[in-house]
Amino acid sequence: MKTLNLPDVLLAPERPWKVGEKAKWLAGEGAGSWFVVNQISIRNFEITRFDPQGEIECKGLFYSTDLLDLHDEWMITYPSHCAFVSLVIQDDVFTLKRIL
Repeated sequence: MKTLNLPDVLLAPERPWKVGEKAKWLAGEGAGSWFVVNQISIRNFEITRFDPQGEIECKGLFYSTDLLDLHDEWMITYPSHCAFVSLVIQDDVFTLKRIL
C-alpha cells in the first residue's frame, strides 16, 4: 500500500453544473481538476477530466489490470492526468491507463 503525501492544496471550488453531481475534486498546487468516472465493466472506465470552471480538459476510455467495483467509496489521487488516473479504494491505490 502506498502512503499518500499531499502538498498544500486548494479546497474544492463551487461545483460547476457542467461536471454533474458525480464529479470528484482533485486539488493541486495552484489548481485542481474535477473527475467523472463511469464504470463500463470491471476493468473499463470512461473518465472525463474538467478544469475548475467545468470545461473538459480530456476524456477517454481507461483500463485497469485489477478487477474494480466503484460501488465502494473511492477517491481520486495522484498521479492523475489525461494518460493515467489513480483511484483509492479501501486504502489501496489502483492506476487506470488510458487506452482510447
